[in-house]
Amino acid sequence: MVANVGGTLGGDSLESTPEDWAHTFDLNVLHAVRVVRASVPYMRERGGGAIAIISSISGWKPAPRAQYGAAKAAEIYMASSLARELAPSGIRVNAISPGSVLFPGGGWDQFRARDPKGFQHFEQRDFPAGRLGSPEEIANVVCFVLSDRASWVNGANIAVDGGQGRPSAAGY
Repeated sequence: MVANVGGTLGGDSLESTPEDWAHTFDLNVLHAVRVVRASVPYMRERGGGAIAIISSISGWKPAPRAQYGAAKAAEIYMASSLARELAPSGIRVNAISPGSVLFPGGGWDQFRARDPKGFQHFEQRDFPAGRLGSPEEIANVVCFVLSDRASWVNGANIAVDGGQGRPSAAGY
């Protein structure tokens, strides 16, 4: 099972309302809680399974929108806690923490179209390989973690970020 919903509401920390924080936690953390609760009985019934919670490097690398980073940190903690709790049932739980991912129509693609020089500077400054990741690169890691080949991977937080320095283009 893959819990892969995320997003944020609000602006910088002091500008965001308590409702922005609550919405962001509901969208990220509580969504994952609900989907895990719904799937675990079926996994127990079949004798085991694997869960991947898609978090973000924002869970430990600060950037604007603290409510998003805090929610992603909570997902990482939740995956680790659930890994210990569900291991006796043969269920593995891991967090996958992507860095910035470029895909058509996404936020980074829009930034690239709006400010090509700024985007290029961001790529050169924060990515050792000089580029953002792709959805396929994230999916490959998720598929591995869910497979039997990762049978001894449990409670991990796996960064899939190409060594990205920070999860924001702020100050490029």
